[in-house]
Amino acid sequence: MRSKLVFALVAIAAIGLILISRGRSERKDSAATKVETADSAAAGDKSQLTEFSLSANDDEGYDLPEREEIRQKRKLTPGVEVYVAGVKDFGADTDHTQVFVIGVNGKVKVETADTDAAEILVVRSARKREDLQRNEVEISNDEDLFIRIGGGEGLDQVHQVRKRLLRVAKRFPKTSSPPDPAPEIRRRVILRLPRKTGLEIREIGGDVTVAEIGGYLKIAEVTGNVRATGVAGPIVVGGNVNGPVDIAFAPLTGASIKIYGDINGDVDLRFEGEVNADLNTSGVNGAINPDLQNVVTRESEPVWGKLKARIGKGGTVIEIYEVNGNVTLSKAANREGRR
Repeated sequence: MRSKLVFALVAIAAIGLILISRGRSERKDSAATKVETADSAAAGDKSQLTEFSLSANDDEGYDLPEREEIRQKRKLTPGVEVYVAGVKDFGADTDHTQVFVIGVNGKVKVETADTDAAEILVVRSARKREDLQRNEVEISNDEDLFIRIGGGEGLDQVHQVRKRLLRVAKRFPKTSSPPDPAPEIRRRVILRLPRKTGLEIREIGGDVTVAEIGGYLKIAEVTGNVRATGVAGPIVVGGNVNGPVDIAFAPLTGASIKIYGDINGDVDLRFEGEVNADLNTSGVNGAINPDLQNVVTRESEPVWGKLKARIGKGGTVIEIYEVNGNVTLSKAANREGRR
């Protein structure tokens, strides 16, 4: 009888330890990722979480160990605007644009769908949980949706702070300890938008990727690669892009194309379907190669870094200025075949 009682007590204790261990594990997992949601119109309907289609998977191994995810969803009716910003003060041209991503020190990825809602996923990561808590995300969900990430610092401010701290540390006595460096916080912004949405992306400290957008698109001041596919609307890329620009266009419908202003990398423009355009280029420090059919050069003699040509019947205006790299225009199928 006594042996049975001892066995029962041991079994109960073992079950208790399992439950305690499981509870600790669950608390640890839940602390690793913080998820906030908001419905398009109403406040705090947490059941909307299942309707988000964006994935936070880190396929490139970019994130640091401690992560935080912020998810928002907003129906884009006329007059509603969405801002994802890492700076406090900025100007925005709202004539053609409904969604703005400005001053983000990290990667930006945009996909589109047949929807009337904007989905926003912000992933922040750091080496320690307290680093994320020192620099929290602000969300305003009034008439417009405003998400401020990064505490308002510029793209290079964190690096400048670290340099200043190192300089200060050199002046400290050997018995003193230098101040703690600014924490490293990595950011990723992923958007899912209606295809016809006007979109402006600028002041980005990372790669920018956009897929199948039919509205007005502006990408400027990017420290990284710029890649867009299925572009059907007017597009402007420029103003200090430190990386290559690779854009694939849906069949041209007359919308203008402008690539300009200190592009430090090759520019590749790829076109689906028939191409009828007027090409004007200047200030190109590299080869200019319109690898398309029915290209008629408008200058009697070519000038280095400059080319004016008519492609097909002419029509869509393509302007390319101030590029430190090669410029290539080609059929999308031809370029894909060479990859």
